[in-house]
Amino acid sequence: MDLHREKPIEKPSRKRRWLLWVIIIALLLIVIAYFAIGGYAVSDITKIGEHPAFTNTPGTYGLEYQTVRFSARGDDTEIAAWYIPNTDAERAMILVHGRDANKRDAELGTYVKFAADLHRAGYTILMIDLRGHGESEGDRYSFGVYERRDVLGAVDWLSEHGFEDGGIGVHGISMGTASVIGAAVEETAIEIIILECAFADLYPLIETRWEEESGLPNFFLPGVFFMNKILFGWGLQDVRPVNELTMVAPRPVLIIQCTNDEIIPLIQAYQLAEALPYTEMHTFDACEHANIYRDYAEEYEAVVTKFLRENWE
Repeated sequence: MDLHREKPIEKPSRKRRWLLWVIIIALLLIVIAYFAIGGYAVSDITKIGEHPAFTNTPGTYGLEYQTVRFSARGDDTEIAAWYIPNTDAERAMILVHGRDANKRDAELGTYVKFAADLHRAGYTILMIDLRGHGESEGDRYSFGVYERRDVLGAVDWLSEHGFEDGGIGVHGISMGTASVIGAAVEETAIEIIILECAFADLYPLIETRWEEESGLPNFFLPGVFFMNKILFGWGLQDVRPVNELTMVAPRPVLIIQCTNDEIIPLIQAYQLAEALPYTEMHTFDACEHANIYRDYAEEYEAVVTKFLRENWE
């Protein structure tokens, strides 16, 4: 008699097998729900938000202008713009608004007045609506990743209308600063870069404001980043204009920042300035994000025109 015969392996009971499958399915549903929430959240936060509707046009300030349209460089998105010619001007400035704004209502409706200041100083002006904003095509924003194509399309349009390399400058506000930095990296025809309320790194801004803007805990951020890459082809965590700014040297750069900016902390402006040691920086106190010109029109205009004269004459 074999006393050492091995005992048969016991198979899991039907109840245990069902429990295992329930656990597996539950885990899969949790993972699916996690990424579905991330996809919904990123789809929602990249939609163009509502913003005030102002009636100002260049004509409000006695300027003749044309409404023009052109394609963004690299895709077929149609961009709307106001072209404000200046007789015999050899240099042109492209003005680029920020997120949830447009050429008409940036700086709470006073961006057109700033354009009139620059026109009076001797420059031709092209004010554009970034994709998804104002009268341009599109329905989402990408924090400058694709909007740079809109600025490059504006450069192409000006080049076709007589403005050559070195005769084009850019002025960006908030998200518009990432757009103009990215465009300047790709296009040497952009000679002058002016940044108002610029951010150096998007990730800490999202992390800080995520719960307030989305209503979700930061636990969902990895899923949001993953789904943004899958759905829209770019990574939120990779938007770091500070890395790109180093590539525009030796072109002149002016940074204008509000010291108590409630959206983009002052330290981000310093990070940008440190990326290019020769960068000129000017700060204003007691002002609101992306509305410095509205609050300090005369001082702001003086800073910008002085910078242009000293670096573009």
